[in-house]
Parts: sequence; C-alpha cells; structure tokens
Amino acid sequence: GSAWDNMGIWKTMFWAVVLSFSVAFATYQWRGALLIKEEKIEKLGTFLNVFVGMLLGFFLASSMTRWHGCVKAFMELLDAVRSMHMQMTALGVDRHRTVTLSRYGILSAWLLHLSLNPGNKERQLSQQKKMWSWLEQIRPHLVLPEEKELLLKHKECYALVWTWVASLIGRMSQDGEIPPMASPTYGRIINIVEMAYGSIRDVRTMNLVKAPFVYVHTLSILVLVNTILNAISFGIVLGMTLEVATGKNDGKHSKDLSKFVISLLMEFFISMVVPFLYLALLDVCVCISQPFTFEDSKIPSLQFIRSLEQDIANATVMGDNTEWLKPRFKK
Repeated sequence: GSAWDNMGIWKTMFWAVVLSFSVAFATYQWRGALLIKEEKIEKLGTFLNVFVGMLLGFFLASSMTRWHGCVKAFMELLDAVRSMHMQMTALGVDRHRTVTLSRYGILSAWLLHLSLNPGNKERQLSQQKKMWSWLEQIRPHLVLPEEKELLLKHKECYALVWTWVASLIGRMSQDGEIPPMASPTYGRIINIVEMAYGSIRDVRTMNLVKAPFVYVHTLSILVLVNTILNAISFGIVLGMTLEVATGKNDGKHSKDLSKFVISLLMEFFISMVVPFLYLALLDVCVCISQPFTFEDSKIPSLQFIRSLEQDIANATVMGDNTEWLKPRFKK
C-alpha cells in the first residue's frame, strides 16, 4: 500500500476544497474583496508551512531511525543464532547439543516475532496464550512440553530462553565439550549469548518507547490548522479572481486579470498541494514510527526467521559432508 490509500487524507482534502469554495463564494459576494492585498493573503496561508515542514522532517527522521534500529536489533538476534551454530560446528560438539542450542535460538526468535505481531484474532485470549497457540500450529517441534510449562509462567519468555543457552554452555564447558571458562573461545561464545539478549532488549525498547503523544498530537493539530488556513487563503484568491474574470464592479480591474490568474495558480500549489503532501507525510511518519503495528510498515521478521531456519539447515548439511574428518574438541 501507499499513503494515498488512506481515505482519511482524501476526506480531509475534500472538506478543505469545500471550505475553499465556500470562502470563494463569500469573497465573490463581498464588494470590497478586491481591496485586499494579495501579499497579505499569501502570508496567511504560508506562515505555518515552513514550521510544519520542519517538524514533519524531524518526525520522519526519528521514525526512520527507530525503524532501522528495530531491523538491526532483530537481525543481530538472528546472527547470534547463526554464530552459535558456527561455533559449535567448529568445535565438533555432539549433534544433540548443537541442535538444542539452535532450537533454543530459533524458538526465541519465533516467540519474539509472535509477541510483536499479535494480530487481531481470538481477542478473548491473552496475548501470551495466542502466541503459544500460533507457535504450536506453525512450529510444534521447537518446544518440548516441559519447556513450554516453564516458559508459560513468564511474559518475556523469548529472552529467558537465552538463560537456558548460557546454562547449557556452562555445563558443556565443565564437561569438556567446549574450551574451559577461562579460555577466549568460551568468552566469545558467552559474548554471542549477551549479544542475543541485548538485541532482544533493544527491539522491545524501540517497540514500546514511542514518540510522546503530546508531540504527535500537537503536530497533527498544526498540520490540520495549516490545511485550514491554506484552504481559506486559496478560497479568497479564487473569489477575487472570479470577481475580476466576470467583470464585476464595472470591470475596473479587468486589466489585472492575468496577474490574478497567475496568483491563483501559484496559490493552488502552495495552499492545496503542499498541505496535501503534509497530510500524507504525517500518515507515513505515524506508520513508520510503529514497526510492528501497521501492515504497510511492518518489519519482514517472518521472512528473516525462515531464512535463518534455512541457513541453519544448510550449514548442518555442509558441516556433515566434508572431505576431512569432522573436528572435535572433546577427546
């Protein structure tokens, strides 16, 4: 979709046009309308344009920063799962351990995705129950019954999964399956766990902490007031131009018709086109500022997770089919 699909923008501009024609009719009926200076009318319609444009530009920049930050943090989580699988492959860890670590990482990504994209179905259920219900439908093999029972007790279970990963890594180190805790390799593996946990925190923070309501509300009011003032300004110029074109007031200003037509054309672009673009830009900013709410601006997290699953599966196949003996740290 696009910003032009929002019927609210078109309705607002429709009423702006109605207001312009009403003002034009009133101006046409007023005998002293031609005494108004055109420069004053232009100032009426444009004194907010620059200020509103600056505020919208700042809002758009902050919204795009938030959107790209969410994408980066989510990708860091998926990269952590890939890096963990690569480390286990390089150390020759048992297949069962490697599969368990990868399963926990993918489970965390799916839970985070489902918690951020709750949808609109089954509103009578809590979001956590819906999340687990959808997970069992699309990936029933990712979680064991006893694991689900433990995770259901916690709201942010997608982050707590990495506690299991850290604990399992420590157990594997003590059992000699990976280098000891004092080694740089162990530190690198723990850094991967910390990176995953930090990326989850960043995604949740950027999704929960939004632009202050008072700022967005004030900006919306300014955009609407700017649209109204520009509609009034365009209506006055239109009424004056019609008055000159029809030869009202004994045609005293007929020689200025070309000047009025040019002013009307300029006023149309400044007072009607620019506010229309501002309304569309405001709608775009609001959509982008919420990366997991609106369909048109959602982060493609589902495609990212499916790509992760495919990468893990391909890496497992490649690691099992080499011309040399598979490495193994544990003797």
